[in-house]
Amino acid sequence: MVAAGADRTADGVRDLGIVIVNYNTSADLLRCLESIFANPPACSFQVTVVDNASTDPHLAAVRERFTGVDWILNRQNVGYARGCNQGMASQPADWYLILNPDIVVLPGALDGLLHCGRTHPRAGIIGPQLLNDDDTIQDSCRRFYTLGTLLLRRTFLGKLLPHSGIVQRHLMRDFDHNATRPVDWVLGGCMLVSGRALERTGPMDERFFLYFEDVDWCYRMWQAGCEVLYTPDARFRHRHRRASAQGTFNRSFWLHLGSLISFYEKWGLIVWLVKRWREPLLMLLFWLVDMVCVGGGFALAYGLRSLAGRFFAQELFGFGEYLPLLIYTLLLSTVVFLGSGRYASGGLLGKPHPLRDLQRAGTIFMLLLASTYLGHMEVISRAVLLIYLPLLVVSVLGTGRLLRRLLHHLERGRLALERTLLVGDQGRIAAWLEGAGDLTAAGVDLIGYVCPGPETGALPALGGGRVPWLGGPEDLAVVVRRYRAGQVVIWPEAADGPGNLRLWGTLRRMGVRLRWLSRDAWLLAAAARVEVFGGRLAAVRGISQVTVARAAGRRLADAVVGLLMLAVCGPVRLWDRLRGHLGRRLRLCRVPLRDPWGFDPELRILAAADGSVQPLHRQWHLAWDLLRGKVTLLGPWRLTDGVRWREPDPEGMLVFWDSDPVPCALGTGGRAGAAGWVEALRDFWRHPGGLSRVEDPTAAAGRADDEPNEVER
Repeated sequence: MVAAGADRTADGVRDLGIVIVNYNTSADLLRCLESIFANPPACSFQVTVVDNASTDPHLAAVRERFTGVDWILNRQNVGYARGCNQGMASQPADWYLILNPDIVVLPGALDGLLHCGRTHPRAGIIGPQLLNDDDTIQDSCRRFYTLGTLLLRRTFLGKLLPHSGIVQRHLMRDFDHNATRPVDWVLGGCMLVSGRALERTGPMDERFFLYFEDVDWCYRMWQAGCEVLYTPDARFRHRHRRASAQGTFNRSFWLHLGSLISFYEKWGLIVWLVKRWREPLLMLLFWLVDMVCVGGGFALAYGLRSLAGRFFAQELFGFGEYLPLLIYTLLLSTVVFLGSGRYASGGLLGKPHPLRDLQRAGTIFMLLLASTYLGHMEVISRAVLLIYLPLLVVSVLGTGRLLRRLLHHLERGRLALERTLLVGDQGRIAAWLEGAGDLTAAGVDLIGYVCPGPETGALPALGGGRVPWLGGPEDLAVVVRRYRAGQVVIWPEAADGPGNLRLWGTLRRMGVRLRWLSRDAWLLAAAARVEVFGGRLAAVRGISQVTVARAAGRRLADAVVGLLMLAVCGPVRLWDRLRGHLGRRLRLCRVPLRDPWGFDPELRILAAADGSVQPLHRQWHLAWDLLRGKVTLLGPWRLTDGVRWREPDPEGMLVFWDSDPVPCALGTGGRAGAAGWVEALRDFWRHPGGLSRVEDPTAAAGRADDEPNEVER
């Protein structure tokens, strides 16, 4: 029997924790353990073997021989990443060595690997030099995957171009592997991990059952500011078997493909952009599926009536006669669904409402039936409509359930999770995580938390070590970009203070969904969707289909008016230039504005030498900015405000907005009725944007980045 390594240090933390995940490889495991205890490190260490429900009958003999090893016996195969996390969580250590059972430790390898880690304080993961059985060097360090790499490594193209430079570069065969150097990633079969770096990145991502967990971990190390090193100063022998490449339809290949999809779902730019517009895209998909089912049900009803033609005395007209009615049905269904809130924000995330869906189907059918009678459509068979009724009910009831189930399965497979960042007090975040439960079921992928930290070092990871600290509030925008967060959850203490408004404005401009956790009743009346998130009431502001529709409508109106203004302002501008007024009597003034959200819009206004703003027909640049979307024609806020405001709550919590604030060229200023609009249009013509005068137009004409000029209403 072989005992474990040296005793623990005085503080109970060993220098090295060795973790081996085993699955039906008892012969390899025996050889690996023998090599560890034959060539132990000169420090305190402990070996932990995590067995994923092996059925190998020889495992019992290995356990009897190595009684000093910690054995974790899982009842099912939980995957490589989760097994590694179990082993690391079972023993505190300064360094963790992740080993595959087919690794053989050579003399001095463990000490050489630890020496490299101690002499490179920025190192988060270190990969040693791996040797084949014939002592040739394996390709154990790699560059990150590219599209070309995937095509040449995972398709038939690799056999056509076996010596492609793209593959050679990916495998890093362009250097001699005899120098310690930073690399993109190293094979997870043998890697030394720093305990300090583990606090910054968290453990392995358990969405990867097998393969790509090492690529993801190394990528996160680089994102957290830690280095990934390759060193030839420590050598291990590896009986490397690339099972994922041995055939197309074996289990390892499909596991590799699934992990590849998970990796690019997590880090891919295109996937991130899709998630950024997740809500409107989901609603668009919901509408498309609805239209397919509604239209398909109509066509099926016609087909059933055609098959049963012998039971009817009247002749059935061709399907072309029904096309206008089909188009009308689709338009009618769209209006009813939109009006009844079927496509409201978060509609697919909540529970289904069968009674409400039945009401929608009944409304569509009654309106459709009434239209055929009122329109005297004699060519329409009433039997087709009667057959269509149950099909319509099934379509309306089934599409929502189908998409909800599909979304639920994607979330369970961790393929449609919202990358989420937590911002607030460390203690309150930790307390919330304890009671939040499994957030994966809510479609949430927690990437870390942000709160004020120490001047040196890092704060510990929360949630059982799975939610790392990623920086202070001043790093929030950088962290969101670096980790491609799509959602930020904010606690009230992190939202207070006018200095944070610019930060929230920056995040909204990036398209990030903001979620405030608060118990205040004022949120129920705010311009936000109220949800229960992790057991707490939360107000959500994101990109919804209503926001997109409103922004599209406003943008279209701006473009139309901008074209009309250019048609009017163009000849006037040419006339002013021919007469020499521009630059002598008239000056283009840049009027920068300041707002607390950090958008800091700037306007270009034509003013006379005395500072008086010229009428609308001379404002060529304002028309051009309106056409380009730099200013907007209509809006609930005015030019000098520079931002849409709502009344804040009594505690001074921040307010909400619907879209990126831009200067408003025309606003009613709270005036209601026709008289208010007439007055607004008159002001718009005389004093575009509400400006009547620009102070010191000479200075304003040449300064785009100076302090803002005082403006009068």
